[in-house]
Amino acid sequence: MANLFSRIPLVLNRRRDYKKTASRPLGMESLEARQLMAVDSLLISQELRGDNDLLVQFRAADPVALTGQTFAGSKIQRQLTDDGWFRVDVGAGSTLGQALEAFQNRPDVIQATPDFAITAQAIPNDPSYASLWGLSNSVLSSADINADKAWDYGTSTSVITAVIDTGIDYRHQDLAANIWNNTDEIGGNGIDDDRNGYVDDIRGWDFANNDNDPMDDNGHGTHVAGTIGARGNNGIGISGVAWSASIMPLKFLDKDGAGALSDAIEAIHYARTNGAKVINASWGGGGFNAALQSAITQFRNAGGIFVAAAGNENSNNATTPVFPANYSGVISVGASTRNDALANFSNYGTNVQIVAPGQSILS
Repeated sequence: MANLFSRIPLVLNRRRDYKKTASRPLGMESLEARQLMAVDSLLISQELRGDNDLLVQFRAADPVALTGQTFAGSKIQRQLTDDGWFRVDVGAGSTLGQALEAFQNRPDVIQATPDFAITAQAIPNDPSYASLWGLSNSVLSSADINADKAWDYGTSTSVITAVIDTGIDYRHQDLAANIWNNTDEIGGNGIDDDRNGYVDDIRGWDFANNDNDPMDDNGHGTHVAGTIGARGNNGIGISGVAWSASIMPLKFLDKDGAGALSDAIEAIHYARTNGAKVINASWGGGGFNAALQSAITQFRNAGGIFVAAAGNENSNNATTPVFPANYSGVISVGASTRNDALANFSNYGTNVQIVAPGQSILS
């Protein structure tokens, strides 16, 4: 995304385990083409046989009592937020419409919504990605973020930044030293030492595959992480905005760039409850979703900063909303060029708080 951190193209498609759903892809931002696509609601007349089909908010939710409960052929899964949102798997032979109606008629349910799909596109490897002009532009100084001047005051941060994306290549020689380490967990012992619900999560979590290995098998998340905090002044590769950082890899998009809204929500919850104070979200699409807004609000209320891409449609976000950029409490970032102009694809308007380098970005 085109913020102080990064702006990269990703396009969200349907999740692989949605076998019969019909939805237009959500989208992630790319470096060059940058296409952020909208997503329609799932066609509720279609049958669903994949996982994670509904998001349901319960009143006075008791997670112990609700988790694992079966209702109307659907199974209530893990709690996603502190205010009662749960993941619900629609059972085989039941339509999404039937499941929605059943849960909406429950007296202990506040609201229910479909779980949408999210996907990402590969990072462009155009030869024009030849310099870090967004940090320091020798041709037009007003076009960069004046990183060299900021570094006179400090080059590092202890603030944990969660990259919710396709994962991160945490073994990369220019990133390994800056990857967050969960010091409350003992890796490899098969025990949830810190009792946060995730076993051996020493460096974050892979929500796409539900395991403790958030390795990037797509490339997009690694690119974002490099812009945020590639190790600086080490004689290798590039320098991120922060030379020394603490980057938390949270993967919810798989190798094909496919993922679910519920996984993104759970990743936000994980970031908040495990100490992250900044979230970088280079993805978007779809309409307003109350569960996602709830997760973002809780993160903000905990003192977090949520940064999202403004979008690529060259449209006014004030009149044509893009999400998550248009959620309350989000810093929405547009894209600028090396000539200090708004990129011709970037969204704009009063709902875009800042514009930052977002075209031909090397990482």
